[in-house]
Amino acid sequence: MLFRKAILKMRKYAPPIEGRTGKNYLRLDFNERTKPPHPLVRKMVKDYVRKGDFQIYPEYGDLNKILANFFKVSEYEVMATNGADQAIDVVLRSLIGEEDSVIIPKPTFPIFEQSARIQGAKIISPRYQGKNLTFPFKEIMKIIKRRVKLLIICNPNNPTGTIVLKSQCRKLIEKAKEAGIAVVIDETYHSFSPGLTVLDLIKNFDNLFVIRSFAKNMGIPGLRAGCVISQKKNIEELVKIRGPYDVSMPAVFAIKSLKYLSVRKDIEAYVAEVMKVSKPMIEKFYIKNKIKFFPSGANFHLIKDEDGRITAFLKSKNIIVRKRSDPKGTVRVSIGTREDTRKYLEALSEYLKTQKA
Repeated sequence: MLFRKAILKMRKYAPPIEGRTGKNYLRLDFNERTKPPHPLVRKMVKDYVRKGDFQIYPEYGDLNKILANFFKVSEYEVMATNGADQAIDVVLRSLIGEEDSVIIPKPTFPIFEQSARIQGAKIISPRYQGKNLTFPFKEIMKIIKRRVKLLIICNPNNPTGTIVLKSQCRKLIEKAKEAGIAVVIDETYHSFSPGLTVLDLIKNFDNLFVIRSFAKNMGIPGLRAGCVISQKKNIEELVKIRGPYDVSMPAVFAIKSLKYLSVRKDIEAYVAEVMKVSKPMIEKFYIKNKIKFFPSGANFHLIKDEDGRITAFLKSKNIIVRKRSDPKGTVRVSIGTREDTRKYLEALSEYLKTQKA
């Protein structure tokens, strides 16, 4: 048999990505930034493309220094990756192997489990709990034992939006450290709940790996730009696994635009509009109209749509959202700008009227 058993037992991860750009959709399905990136981001990428030196292998130059300055860490504590997905894959490939046990609370981002299963690991899956899908902190504290190799947390969590308090994260990291267990905390949605970050704990815990992405806040998911942050000795090991040219030059130039204050301010302004303007508008509407939604610390909500009627109606109005099978009967709706929110709530109001007729 050519393929490893672990691979043959897996199912592929197949998100409904095709056909999203064929129409003038308002795309509220993939938690993307709903407006283009700052002009300087696009200019730096365009300048590289216009120069046309595609025949030359990537040269990263001061990329690590720019990332370090942005994250306020040492340039030796960060490694750029081809999106957050590669960061996850590289960390897991470096830490776990056949039959190792990995704690992955569910439901969460499917790439965690996929990367773990590629390594042949065993998955322990405590569930987000109760009517608000609360993080299973006490249960995880009980199952952190030496037979476990790795704990993975997405904070805020995708697709539930659930937050894990920083104090809880610290306790989990401390207990994991005592048991010789690594902890990966995916902070892809960090910008929307910055107070949750454990980045400052890197200096105290050599078992901690923090993953970040530039897809959601900067608006460059098509370029695949992410990174992993950990202690210097850990990064030195991870670099052995990541390919020397895995991050493309368009992504590199996009990331390097973070050296400009206007680009950073643009990220802050977009996040503020989403979290301080659009999100309160949407939650007020949900409460008024008795639409069940789950508390979220990110740029999306998980709402109830048992029969799929909301999803279908919104698509008829050229608004696409993400149906979820776990939790069953839910749909994930991204939060965009004030104008995006106006369009979304206008369509949702029209749907509610059809239900009363």
